[in-house]
Amino acid sequence: MDLKQMQDLHIDSKADFHAPSKINPQFITAFKKSCIIISNDFESEKNYLSNTYAKEDIRIYDLEELKIDDAHEIIEEAHIATTKDKIIAIFAFSYNHYAQNALLKILEEPPTHIIFMLYITARNKLIPTIFSRLVVFNKSKKIHAKPLELDLTRLTIPMVYEYVNKLEKEHISYEQGRKILSQILDSMIANNILLDEKGLERFNMALHALYSKQSVHIALLPILLSLVKG
Repeated sequence: MDLKQMQDLHIDSKADFHAPSKINPQFITAFKKSCIIISNDFESEKNYLSNTYAKEDIRIYDLEELKIDDAHEIIEEAHIATTKDKIIAIFAFSYNHYAQNALLKILEEPPTHIIFMLYITARNKLIPTIFSRLVVFNKSKKIHAKPLELDLTRLTIPMVYEYVNKLEKEHISYEQGRKILSQILDSMIANNILLDEKGLERFNMALHALYSKQSVHIALLPILLSLVKG
């Protein structure tokens, strides 16, 4: 993981990971306009959509990065004929530039009954041209980052296992897991704990595991154990 990726994670951790107020589904249907939704709680948003709309009325794309092949698949999905409104919701932590350009035309002139909902974590995730074509709902909420529950300067193996067992029992979401990973980084910086090459590799593996939807307690265990002294 390079410095830029670490900085991005640090910045994203300042957002509120609690579920923000939901957009009324009747409003979206009546609005009949594609939109961009800025949110830092993808899990809650996806659960809300899945529980609100019938399966045939919505298609959810859950991606780490929207790539050109994904864009082509989305375009094909949008052109499937339908006699009633259908939502295509795209959740991605990053949007490939070429994929965005491929979607421009269909976002500007979507097929009949198709409503696009593009979920992003920050405004800089999409090119300005897309922003100029769609309405934007900012549902993110800034809060002060909470400190890590663990004291990394006095970390022991029993403390690590007690902590990860707690995470397992609380069914921590992937977004919350990424926030905890950022808290670990903040605590390391505050306590002058340097990340060597192996440490960076563990950090990168933990982040990749969380994006791959591995259980949070399993993803965080290796990096926490590596911080135990002695």
